[in-house]
Amino acid sequence: MLLIGLLGVFQGVLVASEQNSMANQASRAAGIGSQVRVSLDTLGRHRVVEGMLTGAACNAGASVQALAGGLESLDPGAEPWAVRCIMDLDAFEENADEADRLLPGYPKTDRERFRRVLVRVSRLDPVSSVSIDEVAVIVSWNELGRRRFLRQFVGFYDASPFGNGTNIEI
Repeated sequence: MLLIGLLGVFQGVLVASEQNSMANQASRAAGIGSQVRVSLDTLGRHRVVEGMLTGAACNAGASVQALAGGLESLDPGAEPWAVRCIMDLDAFEENADEADRLLPGYPKTDRERFRRVLVRVSRLDPVSSVSIDEVAVIVSWNELGRRRFLRQFVGFYDASPFGNGTNIEI
């Protein structure tokens, strides 16, 4: 009886340890996503939407699109949002100068465990006809044989005189 009881206790400890490890990974992914989101917000709309997330950086292959956490397949007919760019942030930062990286101190252990992808979607506000751009920061990792995704969003609004009328980026 004692042996059966001890086996149950050890199995409970193993399950709790696994759950704790999964929670730690999700928490770390949330921290990474928050750091990227704050960096994007600091850069501002013009440098992110009209600079960083345009051109060749947006030509993501199928393997990177699969890391977009479902945002790669938005249907503009069913959704008001259209995908404008999918960018592999890890590949971008790997080739960028230290000063041009969003997270210059991103540790190697995190680079090996997590993947970071940026997805820019946009739509026109139906009332004001102002362009609304959102950038999704997707951090993904493998856990128990499947890919998990954490998504965080940054909203950018048109700061032109015809946009919000204040010439201030929001």
